[in-house]
Amino acid sequence: MHQPLRRTFVVALPFALACAAVLTTYAALRDRLPDPLATHFPASGKANGFSSATSFVWVATGLLAVQGAVFAALVHRSSRGIGPPRLLVAVAYGESGLLGYLFPATLFANADVSDAADVRLPMWQLAVALACALPAAAAGWLLAGADAPPAAGPAGEPHRLPLGKGEVASWTRTVTSRVLLGVGLALACVGAALAFTVSPGSGLPMAVMGVIAVLLSGCRVTIDRRGLTVSPPVVRWPRLRVPLGRIEEATSRQVSAYDDFGGWGYRIRAGRSGLVLRSGDALCLRLTTGKEFVVTVDDARTAAALLNTLIDRAARGAGRPVDAS
Repeated sequence: MHQPLRRTFVVALPFALACAAVLTTYAALRDRLPDPLATHFPASGKANGFSSATSFVWVATGLLAVQGAVFAALVHRSSRGIGPPRLLVAVAYGESGLLGYLFPATLFANADVSDAADVRLPMWQLAVALACALPAAAAGWLLAGADAPPAAGPAGEPHRLPLGKGEVASWTRTVTSRVLLGVGLALACVGAALAFTVSPGSGLPMAVMGVIAVLLSGCRVTIDRRGLTVSPPVVRWPRLRVPLGRIEEATSRQVSAYDDFGGWGYRIRAGRSGLVLRSGDALCLRLTTGKEFVVTVDDARTAAALLNTLIDRAARGAGRPVDAS
């Protein structure tokens, strides 16, 4: 089996096993379960959320299936050169180990109880679940195998876009992270399902996180006389701006979200930071502080060329020397 397909299978396997554990436990206990079922437990361990047994099983297996599909898609994309999937596999195994214990444990806690209000799931059960998650994550790390060494592309030469005297130009593009969009939609759907079938408190935080991820999954990148501006594609806030006076030079290069920045979103690394919504073409700014700021966006070469021209024009206006390389 080819390495990308093998890793995709490896990362989906624990979620399939967790689904099997939930279904097997339910099949063995269904005649001993109360109706409704206690499904939500605060720190005291006493049930305060209830649903039918069928709804609980559907939500549990659905959540595991969605997470398995998301992790499999991420690892498959990573195996095609978008980043190292080994950490993803470890996280997937840890999460499936955690849920693969908690869901059956909830069913066992309900067994042979006539009134679901009397069901208790003490906090030490969470400690046991974490104890299951850690070795599962370690197993995932070992099964994934070593990642291929990163192959980050070198920065391109600084280019300039010819502009006539008094000529004004601007450049803008919109970029979307399919990963953040997919994860956000999955969280929103699963959170909504939990809120309706289990309890609002168990699903609303996840649904809100999903909606926020969807809203922040894209941005508009603009180059003009003010410098670089990054904002959401629809609204103008939150907004990030790097003025021309803070930029020494702009180039473009290929970046990998995982290899170079360790993931998606606003990333901070030693000597550099950036808004990394995907892998691929990126606009790279060398700042006056000596640090680097990166934004992943299509046609970054044109953006860098215009930015260099605007930097030169601003420098001439301020009487500073201009590097015309």
